[in-house]
Amino acid sequence: MYDVAIVGARCAGSALALMLARAGVRVLLIDRTTFPSDTMSGHFIQPAGVSCLRRLGLYDDLRGLGFPPQETMTVDFGGAVVSGRPAPMPDGTDIGFAPRRFRFDPMLADAAVAAGAELREGTGYDAPLVEDGRVVGLRCMRNGRAETVRTRLLVGADGKRSRVARTVGAGAYDVHPAQTCAYYAYWEGADVPSGRMFVRDGLFAVAVPCGDGITFLAVQWPHDRFAEIRQNIEAATLAAINAIPWLTDRFAGARRVERFIGTGDLDTFFRTASGPGWALVGDSGNHKDPVSAQGMTDALLDAELLAEAVVTGLGGARDFDGSLAEFGPRRDARSRPMHDVTRGLARLMPPPPEGLAGIAAMAADPIAASRFLGAMAGSVPVGEIFGQPEQEPAVA
Repeated sequence: MYDVAIVGARCAGSALALMLARAGVRVLLIDRTTFPSDTMSGHFIQPAGVSCLRRLGLYDDLRGLGFPPQETMTVDFGGAVVSGRPAPMPDGTDIGFAPRRFRFDPMLADAAVAAGAELREGTGYDAPLVEDGRVVGLRCMRNGRAETVRTRLLVGADGKRSRVARTVGAGAYDVHPAQTCAYYAYWEGADVPSGRMFVRDGLFAVAVPCGDGITFLAVQWPHDRFAEIRQNIEAATLAAINAIPWLTDRFAGARRVERFIGTGDLDTFFRTASGPGWALVGDSGNHKDPVSAQGMTDALLDAELLAEAVVTGLGGARDFDGSLAEFGPRRDARSRPMHDVTRGLARLMPPPPEGLAGIAAMAADPIAASRFLGAMAGSVPVGEIFGQPEQEPAVA
């Protein structure tokens, strides 16, 4: 009998397992894959996420993976460029990282195991065990054999297409259809010293150095071009590089060293965060377009909120279900402002001339530029910088 069984051992799941195990909670962590292995990713941890890793005592481990710290951020709007160090988090953290997932995820999983969590790799989730309307366990599959596990809480950390969410009946809300499609790859020989984002009319790109001479390059286009883009991703990516002179210069002579990875399945939504005996964390319950590069950071911060609710409930400080029920509203309150900003960015529309003039003035003021970048980094409330974005009706 476990206190908590977590399906999905990547960013959200392993972070949650680590937090809970350190609090003395008996945790089972399963994943259908084995480590090390890669996964589709927005590939960036904002300073707010790095600050969380500091709280977990993993900052040195993160640095030890060999990926260069991103000490500055640059957002290039074409007519104006904002660059500098973002405003720091309360603990002083003001740098981000762009770690490859086949190194980062095992680091988190190993830390969870070291803290006392049990990890079963190559184990797939099948269905919940339900008694009297409450989830009391799960059925999982390993090497073709079914196994039943009992637990007080089943957590889905199994991504956007979460099987846990589907099988426990978690409803979605604030749903917005995909605005973009995205593809990325890794390149050798590009001269990219630090992360840089480009916002153009109908085009978004981001280039970030990953160490060892490798650069991550992601490009996004309007979703209505998805069928066209997927027919020849390389041609579309090269056209994007050639449309942005900075990229043209920096990628001259660069060579792609891995296949393109991407999707058009980028709708935005929240799902009900918890119910009787179950909860969702990470992309399974909180998903947005990758244009704002918030996914890995959200996974870590949502795991913190859920861990607090679980430990409070299991510790008897208050009713378990009541404590768990507070997780969803807290998650949404933290995430919703950036959801709104992200949908605005995902329109792939550069600011109008008057907006560019304001951005140029801000870029010339180091303090204002730092606060602007801090809104993306998680150190400055987004409403203080972006105001209240124009709302679009949700479809559900």
